[in-house]
Amino acid sequence: MTSLLEIVRWDMVAAGFQLALCAAVLAGWIRRRRSPRSAVGAVPEGPPKAFALEVMLQTLRQQAEQSLQRILAAVETERDRLDQVLAGAGGLRTATAAESIEPMGGAGGFRWGAAEIDDSRGQRYAALSGLAEQGLNPRQIAERLNLPAGEIELALKMRAPLPGAEPAGDARQ
Repeated sequence: MTSLLEIVRWDMVAAGFQLALCAAVLAGWIRRRRSPRSAVGAVPEGPPKAFALEVMLQTLRQQAEQSLQRILAAVETERDRLDQVLAGAGGLRTATAAESIEPMGGAGGFRWGAAEIDDSRGQRYAALSGLAEQGLNPRQIAERLNLPAGEIELALKMRAPLPGAEPAGDARQ
């Protein structure tokens, strides 16, 4: 009689084992793809949409402000060149910087979405010192001048003399 070892074709057993192993690996990959990601291996979907939108808006604001500053610098450069040419040609008078058209956004710079401020350069903070001397706090001054409170606080800090600092007239350069 022939034994069991002689009857079985071992090459077929090896091929069947390889086929079963490949099927198991394939089933594992498919199962892994279909199951939801675990908390440990989960990849974050990205920042919240509101945050991403705010970052994009801030970037656009900065780019717009930089562009406007570059345009203003180019206009001022061309104005200076024109003044030089006109002065050399016959001394024609051109508009001074104070008489020229104020850049977009006024003295405070470009503000996205803010209403236009109908105030000239020197008069924007003219009442600031008087209101501060009356004892009003920055928020009250901001309400009266229709300006942001943070801007008023900064302006007051810039006007206040530093402790131990020399008066402006005696400052050395």
